[in-house]
Amino acid sequence: MRAGLAAALLLGLLGLAACGDPDTTPVVEQIKARGVMRVATEPTFRPFESRDENDELVGFDVDLARVLAADLGVEVEFVTVVWDSIIPTLLKQKSDFIISGMTATEERKKTVDYSEPYFHTVTCLLVSKKRAPGVEDVSALNAEGRIIAVKEGTTGHHAAEQHCPKAKIVTLKTENDAAREVVLGRADAFLYDLWSIRKHNRNHPDETYVVAKPVSREPYAIALRQGDPVTKAWLDRVLQAMRQDGRLERLHAKYGLEDSP
Repeated sequence: MRAGLAAALLLGLLGLAACGDPDTTPVVEQIKARGVMRVATEPTFRPFESRDENDELVGFDVDLARVLAADLGVEVEFVTVVWDSIIPTLLKQKSDFIISGMTATEERKKTVDYSEPYFHTVTCLLVSKKRAPGVEDVSALNAEGRIIAVKEGTTGHHAAEQHCPKAKIVTLKTENDAAREVVLGRADAFLYDLWSIRKHNRNHPDETYVVAKPVSREPYAIALRQGDPVTKAWLDRVLQAMRQDGRLERLHAKYGLEDSP
């Protein structure tokens, strides 16, 4: 019943849009006409998007994009960019969507719209055994002399500024650069996504430890340009179908991810 109502709503919205200005054609209709869905991603965030030994794009978000393209019967083209240009790439219409482990924050919603979430995680701390032994909470890092490494422009960056205004925040261009500051003992902690923090700790157990207590909760969603309810309705319909028939859960399991809504 719900799927039927969603389909009827989508058809109604498509009919209304078809009567309007051609410039307001829903992106989902542009994709079908073009035969290609363009997805912006920064392939440096395992297991969501990265490159394998053959330089092929792999990961949860890559698979999700292909499911969406298959639903429309089109090909998918990945537009690889650096993180600080990923939203401009969407706004300049060089991509149709952002599917790249992006958290749907209130600040970003001022610029782009989002689908419903397809994954939830938390941010937490990778801590230096050398510089910060005994730290068990982010509040312990809110002090002069403390140094927190972050990846520039991420929700971890914003959370560090919010929770630790007295500390020195060191912004780095990549996740690996930020983690390296902790490994080398140049920063007390790195604030980032839980899955990635655990990965860096596994790689450097002698130099680091994990404080898994959540600093912030993170809903990942697909970003699209504002003012396109037809395309948003389609994205939500596909995600709801994947959740109901188990495909989304199986995709989480494939990459060792545990959804934490």
